[in-house]
Amino acid sequence: MNGGAEVEPSPRLIIVCGLPGSGKTTHSKRLASETHGMRFCPDEWMTTLGIDFYDAAARDRIEALQWQVAQEVLRNGGVAIIEWGTWSR
Repeated sequence: MNGGAEVEPSPRLIIVCGLPGSGKTTHSKRLASETHGMRFCPDEWMTTLGIDFYDAAARDRIEALQWQVAQEVLRNGGVAIIEWGTWSR
C-alpha cells in the first residue's frame, strides 16, 4: 500500500505505424493486452458497420470519433492505442 495516498494514473498514447499487411493489428493487440489499453482501429469499426474500407469520408468521421474517445481514455489515465495506418509522410 502507499499509506492511503491515491496513485495518479499514467496516461499514454501509443501510435502504431506501418505499411498495410506489416502486422500493425497483431502488434496493437499485443500492446493492448500488455498495457490494458484501448485499441482504435477504423478498419474493424468499418467492418462492423458494413462500411467500405475505401470510403474516405466515412473513415475520416470514424477516426475523428475514435480520437474523441481516445482523448477521454487519456484524460482518465488510460492507454490509447491508435492504429490508423499512419505510414505515409
